[in-house]
Amino acid sequence: MIVVRYDEIGLKGKNRVYFEKRLEENIKNHLKKYGYWSKIERPHGRLIVETDAPHILFSKVFGIRSYSPAVQATLDIDDIYKEIKNILNKFNFETFRITAKRLWKGYDKTSMEINEKIGDLVIKDLGKKVDLENPDINIGIEILNDRSYIFYERYQGPGGIPYGIEGKVLMLISGGIDSPVASYLLMKRGADLTFLHFKSNDEILIKVKRLIDILESYAPKKIDLIVEDHNELMKNIVNKLEKINGIRWTCVFCKYSMLKRAEEIAREIDAMAIGTGESLGQVASQTLNNIAAENLATRLPVLRPLIGLDKIEIENIARNIGTYEESISVKGYVCPFLPTHPITNARIDKFNNIIKKIYGEEGKVL
Repeated sequence: MIVVRYDEIGLKGKNRVYFEKRLEENIKNHLKKYGYWSKIERPHGRLIVETDAPHILFSKVFGIRSYSPAVQATLDIDDIYKEIKNILNKFNFETFRITAKRLWKGYDKTSMEINEKIGDLVIKDLGKKVDLENPDINIGIEILNDRSYIFYERYQGPGGIPYGIEGKVLMLISGGIDSPVASYLLMKRGADLTFLHFKSNDEILIKVKRLIDILESYAPKKIDLIVEDHNELMKNIVNKLEKINGIRWTCVFCKYSMLKRAEEIAREIDAMAIGTGESLGQVASQTLNNIAAENLATRLPVLRPLIGLDKIEIENIARNIGTYEESISVKGYVCPFLPTHPITNARIDKFNNIIKKIYGEEGKVL
């Protein structure tokens, strides 16, 4: 048995059951993806999973705050102690702690009374000492309305809300450090991702596919990848910018054209938003003025989960989720269209005039 705990889902009020059911479905699909079966119950405040899967798989299911491999017992104190004693007999220890949680408030003993009763039995029966601060072993007990669960390990899940519950997002992924982290954070907030990569060369594309494999380990299903040719997207635009002496606008138009194409694809696949890995002020195309100009490309919401994070914070998340080493494994792409002095303070009125010269009234590159 695996006892699964959540926190944010418990605050969803009338929608709580909907979130619980989605988490249950995601756990089943996540385990099935690796070839394991599962049977899940949803007693109040917990999910109880019976499965042959290794517990480490639960650490990558969004919506899980923590989880514990556990044994089941009745609500009878003697039965609970019997299971606890079976666990304790497997260990060499001198100090212990009992931590009971009464999820069902109708139980005839408080959490403190359960702790004291079980603790007294361990002291008398096994001759061990209580240590509430730094015990050799900490036995957890969770009381439900018709049963109890006993465990001695508690592992952290990724938290958040169930993957996919918020709908589809088209996510731009470049192969660098930032966009995989942004993808992870959107997945954690319930986004169902489809990836869009603007291909510069085959080596970067291979790296992107490996990064998606890592991110897929946090999803209950395969995540689709759409590939567009970046050079093909930009060459006509750059030629037009050169003719009107606007080459300094290349970076702004690069992101603008990506978002413009992303919106077309998003509408084709019924995505409700576009995701990017932008962090405010990090590079030329990510100043506030430039972001405002680039947003003119789409009427869809553009989600930027990294917008307030600095590079060190982003790199730390990348290391924690396992994408950092892959992101730096291939030398980054050097854009052949990058101007020497890119615009960093785009004026909307001037940008609009250049858009008309590049795209014309039809919205296509002239």
